[in-house]
Formats: sequence, C-alpha cells, structure tokens
Amino acid sequence: MAELTTAAEMANAAGIDPDTFREALRGCDFVWHNPPDDWTVEIDSREHESMRTVLVILLLKRKINKRRA
Repeated sequence: MAELTTAAEMANAAGIDPDTFREALRGCDFVWHNPPDDWTVEIDSREHESMRTVLVILLLKRKINKRRA
C-alpha cells in the first residue's frame, strides 16, 4: 500500500505555515486537485513532486526575504 502525506504534514516538516502552503498550492491551480478536496498525495508521486516544488519555492522566498531584512 502506498504511503500518503498531506500538505499540512509537508509544511510542518519544513517549518512553513500550513495555511501559507495550501494557499500557494491553490494558486498553482493543479489539474489533478479538485477543490475542496484535501491536499493528500502518494509519497514520490508526480503530485507529491509538484507539491515539493511549491514548498521549495516558499522556502527560497523566505530565505531571500530574511536576507533583505
């Protein structure tokens, strides 16, 4: 059976606010996500990779903003 993860789990593990992460995910308008479904995906799936990419972008933006402060 495939292991699942959620947006909240991913965000918490990276130190990002889950609401901020979900907002960024909604902004991507992924065709595979049907609102108001939860952001639950199979680990290592294409959907998971898409979510990880968004998470990395948020982390990079946070790093840039800290440097500017």
